[in-house]
Amino acid sequence: MDDKSRAVHIFSKIGYILGCGILYLLSLWIIGSAVYSIVLDVLNGGFTVYNLLDEVGLIVFSIAVIDVAKYLTLEEIIKHSHIRKPREEREILTKFVVIIATALALEGLVLTIEVAKTQLDQLVYPVLLLLTSTVFIIGVGVYQKLNASVDKS
Repeated sequence: MDDKSRAVHIFSKIGYILGCGILYLLSLWIIGSAVYSIVLDVLNGGFTVYNLLDEVGLIVFSIAVIDVAKYLTLEEIIKHSHIRKPREEREILTKFVVIIATALALEGLVLTIEVAKTQLDQLVYPVLLLLTSTVFIIGVGVYQKLNASVDKS
């Protein structure tokens, strides 16, 4: 690797480290804020299941962001390699897509419950999000099935 490529590689790693660190910190901040809000609601007597669902939505979102940051940390900082086997690339892509699909499904579930309690006419949007996550997961399954023949040959 020449000096220019090495410099770009180092700057790229620094960017990933900073970006992942910020994602982790923001996610932890959101989780802490959600827990703090729940504690305040309980202490002030304003605790309701509906308020709890709002905080659960924030926690689910934060966990999805932490999962993305973990993925980036593992794949781009720790295991970073310019040359990977096609099988490794497929596994990495599958992991990332499953993280996104899981986040979509969890958010769709929380939104469905939240919208169902107050705005039944808006229920179509969270249901579409759930359907999108289902199609996403089916797509991952089709992708894996189609690539299974490549691994055998």
